[in-house]
Amino acid sequence: MNNQIDTIIFDLGGVLVDWKPAYLYLKIFNNDEQKVQWFLNNVCTPEWNAEQDAGRTIAEANALKIAEFPEYKNEIISFYERWNEMFS
Repeated sequence: MNNQIDTIIFDLGGVLVDWKPAYLYLKIFNNDEQKVQWFLNNVCTPEWNAEQDAGRTIAEANALKIAEFPEYKNEIISFYERWNEMFS
């Protein structure tokens, strides 16, 4: 049996996979949509996430954001520790 990966699909438009960090943060912030939107627009932003896609380590990313927003340490760490909860 050949276990080699021969196909990779990039779902940049979110057509195949429903991925939204808000799914996780609605749980964390007890369905407070305003707090979730504030957090994702100011703390764990799409631009911050893109830096990890570009090669920055998660450890470095977490350290930068925790230094900037220490009151959200657990929530910041959850972005990558609980990534699987971002799928519907």
